[in-house]
Amino acid sequence: MVSSNSFVRRPAFLVAMVIAAGLVHHASAQNAVPRISTVTVDPYRTLEDQLLNRLRATSREQRAYLQFVVKQVKQNRLDMRLVIAIQRYALRRRPDFPFPFFEQALRTEAAKRNVILPRVQTFASSKIASPR
Repeated sequence: MVSSNSFVRRPAFLVAMVIAAGLVHHASAQNAVPRISTVTVDPYRTLEDQLLNRLRATSREQRAYLQFVVKQVKQNRLDMRLVIAIQRYALRRRPDFPFPFFEQALRTEAAKRNVILPRVQTFASSKIASPR
């Protein structure tokens, strides 16, 4: 027969019950109503962020080149779907270093559509040496 004092004699059982009660209380507090955002998303800014991050554009020239590409998309010279498809191609081709594949493939496909894209090297910043 189990007496009411048997629960006190089992400290491990008591500790487990306290922990379980804490977890149940914590989990029930996570039931929240999802918030609906009313902020409008700029698709061109999203495209630029996506290209910068996924293509691992680290240099100033690469970032300037991708900004130029997004500008071409804004001006309807390039199709956004084409740019995203070429980005995916470059990621499949070389996941660790996709930018050169993106640049070459985009220049080739843009030329087929009569859009001339410069090379990344043309976006190189020219620094003026300060006199010593």
